[in-house]
Amino acid sequence: RLFAMGEEGIFHKIWYDLKEFVLLFASGINFAITYHTLVMLLLTVLATLMCAKGILDFSFDTSMSIVAVGTVFPLVFSVQASFQRRERAMAELAGLKSTIFAIFLMFKIWDKSGNGKAAREIQELFNKLIDDIVSYLRSSSTPESAQHIYDGFSTLAIKMNEFGPSAGYMKPGEGGMSRMQQYLRDAMNHFENVRAIRDTETPVGLRLFCFALIHFSPILLAPYWNHFCEKQNHSELLSSKYGCESGYFVGSFFVLINLTLYRVQTELEDPFDGNGKDDIRWDRWRAQLDMMAAYGSDGPAARAQLGAGGPREPLYQATPMVGDK
Repeated sequence: RLFAMGEEGIFHKIWYDLKEFVLLFASGINFAITYHTLVMLLLTVLATLMCAKGILDFSFDTSMSIVAVGTVFPLVFSVQASFQRRERAMAELAGLKSTIFAIFLMFKIWDKSGNGKAAREIQELFNKLIDDIVSYLRSSSTPESAQHIYDGFSTLAIKMNEFGPSAGYMKPGEGGMSRMQQYLRDAMNHFENVRAIRDTETPVGLRLFCFALIHFSPILLAPYWNHFCEKQNHSELLSSKYGCESGYFVGSFFVLINLTLYRVQTELEDPFDGNGKDDIRWDRWRAQLDMMAAYGSDGPAARAQLGAGGPREPLYQATPMVGDK
């Protein structure tokens, strides 16, 4: 395949891959090296210098496995808990999206009047409900601010009851109406699961322990970093007066690993605000929900008529949340 591209094509592909690698490497460095990391590196280097042979002459040896397991393991466990929390939230949001779309299709297809009024009204209701859900999940509002979302679900239940005759069902819960009501329950269940994830966090004690550990352990272990000087020079008599390269390197690398893992955990802690690269992409999540009426056997023509070239802005402003500024 490469030979079929020709020499010029091969050169462009190699240049493109190299550029992508450099950009990825630069992004990784930018993610790991922050002001927080630089301050901790400086404090670790100063603590190691103070414990050097020419100043306090203080060093000790211990097991590196104890240091690694006692510091890295809690951080890795916290990152794993935050990642699982994010994955559960995304799964529940996918269920909520599919349930909303299924309910809309019922209003669109089952309507025997043929004027499409029921589908248009329910689309407007869903647009408002989705705006309120996204606004609630992305904000730091109190749980009471979700009242507008329950107003939307209640209005949806009323619309379902009114839609029965238009679908050919005269009694509430008759035939397909019972399935529609079951989908309403499923939508509320998915929202409650997402809300429970949003309103709870990873164990507070674990997060506080990790925060204290990554900030105090590199400084408290400064005598241990100096001990590497004796190993490097094979003799205490030959160790540097103000530390050595191996001591500073191990201490700095220890700080870099811990703070990078801690930043990964904090980025995953709140996947709802949409500020981080690993957060939920709300524009992609709601892109199809904003255009439910443009899908079907006549979908291409309907989307062309609407000028659908991508995600649209929310059709409605979300209801202001209690306590929001």
